[in-house]
Amino acid sequence: MSQLTDPISTGRRFVDALARQSWEELADYFGAAVRFRALIPGGLVVADDGRTAAQHLRKWFGDADRLVLLSSNVEMVRDRLHMTYRLRAHEDQWYVAEQQTYCTIRDAQITTMDLLCSGFRPERGETRPSDAI
Repeated sequence: MSQLTDPISTGRRFVDALARQSWEELADYFGAAVRFRALIPGGLVVADDGRTAAQHLRKWFGDADRLVLLSSNVEMVRDRLHMTYRLRAHEDQWYVAEQQTYCTIRDAQITTMDLLCSGFRPERGETRPSDAI
C-alpha cells in the first residue's frame, strides 16, 4: 500500500493539519460526501459533506491564537482508522481538549468520521507542559 493511500499516513497528516490550523488542507482530507457525526459537550453535530465537516473543526479550534499538539495516536482497528489527539489551545486562557475519532478511509479521504470530544477544559492551576513538540 503506498503512503498516499495508507490510512495511517492519511490520519497522521490530518492531525498535523489540524494542529497547524491549516483549514483548507484539513478540508481536503474529507471526501465530498462524508458521514460526520460528533458528540461534543453541547450535543450531537452532524455533516454530510466534507467542507461542512471541516468547518466544524475550524469552529472549535480556529479561534485559538495558539494551538499546541500535546499528544496523538493513529492506528488501525481492523478496517477503521482510530485517531486520538490532545491539543492545548489558548484564547482568553489555556484550555486542553481531546478528541477520539473512528474513520473509514477510501482513496486517502475520510468518508466516515465518528468523533467524541472532551470539550475545552480550563487548565486552572496546572503545571503547563513545554510548548515544544
